[in-house]
Amino acid sequence: MNSSRVARRYVQGFLGVLDAGRIDAVEAALESFDELLRTSASVAAVLYHPAISRSKKQALVRDLATDAPPELVRFLCYMISKKREHMLKAVCAEFKHAADALRGIVRGRVCSAAPLRQEQQERLTASLSAALGKKVTLAADTDAGLLAGMQVFVGTYVIDGSVKSRLARLRKHLLEETTQLKPVA
Repeated sequence: MNSSRVARRYVQGFLGVLDAGRIDAVEAALESFDELLRTSASVAAVLYHPAISRSKKQALVRDLATDAPPELVRFLCYMISKKREHMLKAVCAEFKHAADALRGIVRGRVCSAAPLRQEQQERLTASLSAALGKKVTLAADTDAGLLAGMQVFVGTYVIDGSVKSRLARLRKHLLEETTQLKPVA
């Protein structure tokens, strides 16, 4: 079983015992902890080092997460006790995804050739929200390589309306057609 699936199972179990009113506080504290893991090489080195005892790692987590909800501290210490500290980053990402799903939020990304105006982004978000029946939150990127148009990624859905991909499909179609031509003798 890959680490993202295992992380998903831990998060689902944690959400099953977590009070629904505490999800926002736990998510904020988990984001802070994730930021600490990404920015502090010394903390990550201690947590991920195989020779350091689990009790020392748990003590470090308790010291670092003094303002975090106690449920989160117990959960992180439980993960360490099960030798799953290497999955803490995946758990942070998976918790955010699962919390969004409980709230009915789907996160996505739109990549366009030129920056989208605010009203364009709002119209796109509203259309996607209506189509999916959930609140959609989009992050916008620009990629001049698309030539024109945009690509939208929401969950498992991909909407590709870029000129770059249309030209690639046209090229593929033309190549298939020319290989089927019979020579005239």
